[in-house]
Amino acid sequence: MLQVVESIDGIEFARSGKYGYVTSCPTNLGTGMRASVHIKIPNLTSDGTDKKAKAVCKPLGLSVRGTGGEHTPIGADGTVDISPRARLFIKERDIV
Repeated sequence: MLQVVESIDGIEFARSGKYGYVTSCPTNLGTGMRASVHIKIPNLTSDGTDKKAKAVCKPLGLSVRGTGGEHTPIGADGTVDISPRARLFIKERDIV
């Protein structure tokens, strides 16, 4: 599929021999891998926000998002998506 798209005149993609294709999100350079878990944390989300969860996770190098991805609300039951914050310039084994 990529070869077909790249063969169209006038279409070029930014590509680094070292980092791969450059996408709209710089965190997808390198592995582009994001391992996450959906978990209910009702004691940290009882106010309907993820502020307490973020305060706990940030020092641990973790990100908190809604279960629908970045910029989505947390689940009504307190379910959030937690993943390692860093994805750029680290190895897959370090993400997992």
